[in-house]
Amino acid sequence: MKTNYIQSLFAAFLCAAACAGFTACESDTIETSGGKKPDQEALQNVYGKLRSNASAGNSINVLLSQGEGFDTRDFYFQQTKPAAETVTLTARADASLVDAYNEDEETERILLPAQNYEFPDGTSFDLSKDAQRSLLKRVKFLASGLNPGQYVLPLTVAEEGTPDDNKTLYYNITVRQPQLGDTELYKGDDLFFVFYINTDQYQPLLVDEYFISCGINPSADYYWYRTVGNIVNLRTVRLDHQAESGRAILSLGDDMTYVLGQAVKYIRPLQDKGRKVCISIEGAGSGLGFCNLTDAQIADFTAQVKTVIDTYQLDGVNLWDRNSGYGKEGMPAMNTTSYPKLIKSLREALGAERLLTLTVYEQPTESFHDVDACGGIAVGDYIDYAWSGYNDPEELENLLLDPYHPELDYVSTHTQGPIANLPKERFGCINFPTRSSSSEDPEYLIEWIEGGYQPNNIVVFSDLQTNLQDAYETTWHAKFALFCDLVDPNSWLYSFDDDHMYNFDLNRGLGNYPEKGGYGKWLKDWK
Repeated sequence: MKTNYIQSLFAAFLCAAACAGFTACESDTIETSGGKKPDQEALQNVYGKLRSNASAGNSINVLLSQGEGFDTRDFYFQQTKPAAETVTLTARADASLVDAYNEDEETERILLPAQNYEFPDGTSFDLSKDAQRSLLKRVKFLASGLNPGQYVLPLTVAEEGTPDDNKTLYYNITVRQPQLGDTELYKGDDLFFVFYINTDQYQPLLVDEYFISCGINPSADYYWYRTVGNIVNLRTVRLDHQAESGRAILSLGDDMTYVLGQAVKYIRPLQDKGRKVCISIEGAGSGLGFCNLTDAQIADFTAQVKTVIDTYQLDGVNLWDRNSGYGKEGMPAMNTTSYPKLIKSLREALGAERLLTLTVYEQPTESFHDVDACGGIAVGDYIDYAWSGYNDPEELENLLLDPYHPELDYVSTHTQGPIANLPKERFGCINFPTRSSSSEDPEYLIEWIEGGYQPNNIVVFSDLQTNLQDAYETTWHAKFALFCDLVDPNSWLYSFDDDHMYNFDLNRGLGNYPEKGGYGKWLKDWK
């Protein structure tokens, strides 16, 4: 059950980590136990402690999935008083501490093998003169070769033979077995699916109910059946404004906070199949958004995003600047450099391992073709993919946004030039609505594809839904199956000999198979 405690704890941790900025900063006060008042000599002593931003204590939990994944945590050293002179410390794993730790914690954890951890920044670090806190160092945990089970890595800066819990961190590593299910993920080159799912309404596990089959005759060699969704963007996460401090705040909201806190249930099964699960960030209507941030707000907000991605082992971030409420009294005007700076900052913080994607939408992204307008930043150098954000089912003519061929009379009426330095193979021109009030097929797609304008096979879905009793659950289903056939040059529509025809099976087991759950099966199961 969701509790205020979980939310408060996360909020406090997020704020502390963001303020720390993942660098040296002002010290935190080290807590002391109550009881007898210490004498003057004790008060004059200096005490130090090995700490991590991931925990208030000296025990840090790390979750890995069996396979080739990894996770990263930090550590630093802090004293009760500034150092009188520079001190060099060296972190090391101490296998001799495992037995005592297991006894105290009543566990049976195994020492993590040496090949399953590494220190990207080295193991030696300095506590500078007149400083109370060192710079952060990182330890990277590698799942390769590990069997499912419980492991521990005691990391210490205490001298050998003199164990000291104040100078030791215990990383508790749990390796879980992937939940692959009965149907594998479609990873072919013909189609690449991007999904959005709104956690205010649905469990992310709804994604696993979306399937695609290929072929007409199930007994044929070329017939296959797969679940789909290569990238899954979870929403709603917002960039909000904290009036008292002026900070740009990453607001998860109750539903996303709960989902992330239960990542093993809601997110890991999607990742196990090979999907990339990201958070999608948009505006909060406060008047502060991606396009009017100061440099200090960008640095602070970037740190908050990185904390969430690292803590919950997500695969990246999608940026969709909508609903920001620009133009409110007292808020800065929009400019064309803030958003590119934020993108560059996030890429540098998240590294190459994480996805950074962009949803093109209205004025915030219109200048991304112009490097000079973006302050010298070529946005395409810092993102992995971009795609259209226009998916209003009442405006079918705007579902196709082709920045490379604006002269076509059936391309969206919205203006967007090619994003500077982003290869066209990584821009999704179609954002398909999951609901449509029109029975007309978007026939212009056939002309666009047959004309050779299609740059790739990226297919973007707006918010997924279950087979609720809306009037259009079959209308868009049939249209999307047709679209899948159109984008694949080997499909049945182009080659009658191959019988290579797609069928998009919406929510298999929901509406048509009541015994497997019926309508609303994957509505959120929390309050």
